[in-house]
Amino acid sequence: MVADWYKQHGYNFLTLSDHNVLSQGQRWVNITDRHITGDIHKKYLERFGVNWVQTRRDEGERQVRLKPLNEFRHLLEETNQFILIQGEELTPGKGHVNAINTIERIGAQNGNTDIEILQNNINAVIEQEERTGQEMLPHVNHPNWRWDFTAEDLFPLKGEQFFELYNAGGTSCNNMGDENHVGTERMWDIILAMRLGVLNLPVMYGIGTDDSHTYHETGPKLAMPGRAWIMVRSTHLTPEYIINAMEAGDFYTSNGLVLDDIQFDGKTLKVKIDAKAGVSYTTRFIGTKKGFDTTTTLHKHTDGKNEHMTRIYSDEIGIVLKEVKGSYAAYTLTGDELYVRATVISSRPKKNPHFTGELETAWVQPVLFSSTK
Repeated sequence: MVADWYKQHGYNFLTLSDHNVLSQGQRWVNITDRHITGDIHKKYLERFGVNWVQTRRDEGERQVRLKPLNEFRHLLEETNQFILIQGEELTPGKGHVNAINTIERIGAQNGNTDIEILQNNINAVIEQEERTGQEMLPHVNHPNWRWDFTAEDLFPLKGEQFFELYNAGGTSCNNMGDENHVGTERMWDIILAMRLGVLNLPVMYGIGTDDSHTYHETGPKLAMPGRAWIMVRSTHLTPEYIINAMEAGDFYTSNGLVLDDIQFDGKTLKVKIDAKAGVSYTTRFIGTKKGFDTTTTLHKHTDGKNEHMTRIYSDEIGIVLKEVKGSYAAYTLTGDELYVRATVISSRPKKNPHFTGELETAWVQPVLFSSTK
């Protein structure tokens, strides 16, 4: 039912990543479970019919069988239109990582600290990829969920190039931060500046995801689908081509705004917006220049306590290099920038917003100057 929701709303690919399990094997759940009510079961019957939906009685409880991925995918997949990609969310107490296009269940990894667990989760995905030869992709989930991780926790990670810039799973994901914690977009610039300018590590790309716990309801506090996604430029609709394009940074993240095209020739980053009548657009080219001030100070909580918070970094990190109004924008790198990315903001309110006043926005992945292209 969830996969059907995404297909009917125009998505081309989808990974359903449940906690420490793969969609495999036999699994029955009570229809009176908080996630599967009688009303939802009725919708399931209406959509797929009594010949598909399997129910039983077990110790007096009415149950429905959850079909595994390989059993139900044929009902929905369509060549060049829609595919399902197997995945798993590795969830110890903290350190959540999504493992995309896996073959075998991984499960939450152990470690002595939350940071070690996070790295071990990433390592486990890489190990399976190297052992099996299948393209896989790990990404760090919702760093501001219950304020789990700081920028300092994320920028030294090895073997990781993706984190959730925008997670629409619920209000506790705190994408915008608060008076004591930086938002994930500010966190992104700190991560990029430190990885590229200090640690000599690769770019970290920002992705958008949402949740489907309440796909049958709407409301700002609910974890429901359709709030954030990625648009990938892939020549073929296969997991391997999609992952390869993402690893090359050939995608953008959106909460509703659509771009016609993004082009980068090694020097000039060009953004063309799929403009709508009566809507205005602002593109901000954001970056950090080489030799930025690396000094930091401790961030203290408003109540005076020293809690788990990203340190205060220089204003030289994540500066607006250029701002352009309209449906087309371009920025030519000088070579002094460590990276340049773009945030495109529209004047149109987002449908089904994650927070009050949210506008349709798109985030273009960071690019690096090249004198050889």
